[in-house]
Amino acid sequence: MSASGSLMRCFFDLVPLRWVSSKHIFFVVEGHAAVELEDKIRRTNYISIFVHPYNILGIDSFSTFPKKEHSITVMSDRLTLYKIDAEFLLNTLALKPDIHDFLLTSIADIFARHYTLLGMIAKSPKERLYMAFQNLAIEMGTAIKDEILLPSFITQAVLARYCRTTQPNVSNLLTELVNEGFLSNRKSPYHINKDFLAI
Repeated sequence: MSASGSLMRCFFDLVPLRWVSSKHIFFVVEGHAAVELEDKIRRTNYISIFVHPYNILGIDSFSTFPKKEHSITVMSDRLTLYKIDAEFLLNTLALKPDIHDFLLTSIADIFARHYTLLGMIAKSPKERLYMAFQNLAIEMGTAIKDEILLPSFITQAVLARYCRTTQPNVSNLLTELVNEGFLSNRKSPYHINKDFLAI
């Protein structure tokens, strides 16, 4: 770490943040966040991807393509990350080529999750909700006996933004999933029956 502050540790509380594009990337140490795209026509936001520990934010700072309006919402009680100057990173890559593997793996993971989301969009709202629970169980679920417990910040409102539907629709679908045995409860924190998951 250089004295000039090329690597800086940052802490954020549970608040939405306006994402300012800059020549930095951010390495998540602890906590969860969501990247939200702004839909000005419908006047709402949609979650494009969840961000987890050891993920990287801000890779688009290297891109010359136009960027969509987006923001970062801290989902967990706290988000801790390192702010890394892009030039510092490039210089480090020149000295330590093995970091390429880490970056490429991180980028591949981000693309894989974006493609999963694109696959969800073409489905019915109920199928999207099934897929959302499947993804969230893998990404941030905790195994408890025969169930997978999701964090309490995964609420109906969050599911609606992730599944690109309305909160009342999610509420009705959750009742169906409880009746089918997929969920044991319709309110957060959600308990998912392991037998229904392909994990």
